Amino acid sequence: MQQPVLRIDGLHKKFGDLHVLRGVSLQANEREVVCVLGPSGSGKSTILKCITRLEEPSDGKIYLEGVDVTDPGVDINKVRQHVGTVFQMFNLFPHKTALGNITLPLMKVQHLAKEAARARALEELRHVGLSDKADSYPSQLSGGQQQRVAIARALAMEPKLMLFDEPTSALDPELVKEVLDVMKDLARGGMTMIVVTHEMGFAREVADHLVFIDEGVIVEVGTPAEVISNPQHARTKTFMSKIL
Repeated sequence: MQQPVLRIDGLHKKFGDLHVLRGVSLQANEREVVCVLGPSGSGKSTILKCITRLEEPSDGKIYLEGVDVTDPGVDINKVRQHVGTVFQMFNLFPHKTALGNITLPLMKVQHLAKEAARARALEELRHVGLSDKADSYPSQLSGGQQQRVAIARALAMEPKLMLFDEPTSALDPELVKEVLDVMKDLARGGMTMIVVTHEMGFAREVADHLVFIDEGVIVEVGTPAEVISNPQHARTKTFMSKIL
């Protein structure tokens, strides 16, 4: 039986008296794309942050390729090297070029020599269609280009799993497609991905499974055809009726 790349069992997260996640369980097998949908404040982003322990889970287990990420003795920095995360905001260093933003973590974290880091960074910039922007600074790039640099930076670490937290939500509408096209290319290439998104066209086209979450509880799981086109739960039906 194939071991999932990611498995979450009974995840809870509390912020004081606020119970944000209430027993979330999901998994992603190798080469699968799982899209997480839900209203604002439902806990979608918190799930992603718990996977790499940017937020500490209050209860439950998270396994990455069989390693218990929630084990107090785990080397979380080593775990994070295998997970690429792309946030809403691009988080690029403004004083570094596109190339510099990618080579820096390769040299600091993976201890690659400068030329090896540069070669890998240039390859990933080509992968996201930005070979001609290697020497450009973030201020010289559009929002879509900056997000593609952020994706290239994550990919350069050769992750086993990519997490996307509404990666197009901060972009002007005409720039959304270029980022989604890169993500579709990653999916076609077999990258395992967890994507928090409101881009229903992308979810319908690319996702293997959709997870609909509301108030910290998974309400419905299924294929895009099931969850988008034929939802079974009243809450899912209401949500879909408002965004489609």
